[in-house]
Amino acid sequence: MNHDTRLFFQRWLANPGQVASLFPSSDKLSDIIAAKTLQGPEEFVLELGAGTGAIGRALLRAGLSPARLVMVELDEVMCDSLREEFPNSLVLAGDALRPSTLLPPEVAEQVTTCVSGLPILHYKLERQRAFVKDVFSLMVGSPRLVQYGNMPRPPIAHRPLNLSVKRLGFGWSGIVPHFIWEFRPAS
Repeated sequence: MNHDTRLFFQRWLANPGQVASLFPSSDKLSDIIAAKTLQGPEEFVLELGAGTGAIGRALLRAGLSPARLVMVELDEVMCDSLREEFPNSLVLAGDALRPSTLLPPEVAEQVTTCVSGLPILHYKLERQRAFVKDVFSLMVGSPRLVQYGNMPRPPIAHRPLNLSVKRLGFGWSGIVPHFIWEFRPAS
């Protein structure tokens, strides 16, 4: 068993309600997400629910500078592991549903894209609204939220939240299918 898988299951057993997935993200899925997330070298990416770092590693493999990656994770043990593996990225421990309370203003003013695997689909509309408002308040330029999950329908209630939605792709993590979606404020 590799380090990521061992860490994932240790944390899942310690607090199953806090770890949102049944399996850690595979390299193949992470590479697909990274390819769909990065639009160029100028991207500044905020990853919410960074877990074991699979998506972060894929973003770096795809060409993102470590200094342009901010990772948020609730689990302190996973944060310690992320800080060790990503010493040139900013790793923050805290509630990924409210990243504006965690990011220093000089960092928040640079974020262009947010990528999230949080279980947003299961949240009530008002909680989704608060999350979307918080995330988009941090971004500059043409903000986008890349959200992945294992349902074939958009995981965020885009119509009542006035968001445009686009399916970016599909991949597998173990036996679990994942759909990758892009959300933007509707014009």
